[in-house]
Amino acid sequence: MNISIFLIGFVFFLGGVSVWLLPTFKLGIYLLEWDFLSLKFNFYFNSILFSFILFLVTFSVLIFSTYYLNSELNFNYYYFVLLIFVGSMFSLNFSNSIFTMLLSWDLLGISS
Repeated sequence: MNISIFLIGFVFFLGGVSVWLLPTFKLGIYLLEWDFLSLKFNFYFNSILFSFILFLVTFSVLIFSTYYLNSELNFNYYYFVLLIFVGSMFSLNFSNSIFTMLLSWDLLGISS
């Protein structure tokens, strides 16, 4: 239990440091660039701040579900689908092109 409190405090500390130091931060990653198909990701300050909140909620759900669903048969499948859901949320948060947004939205719908 003490490590959980430490990790949550550490996430809040990183969030506070990012709010103080990175208000104009922007990073773009272009994986594929065609005329009609492109995979682009931009990391803005607001999306990074939302990703810290998303990480905190996901971490809390993972800790709770570890204790609550410990003896279930499909526990590994639940974790797999939950991590696909969270990954598609991160992808939707950082997407910059319509194709990337559509792909992450479809993954979000399939995993939910």
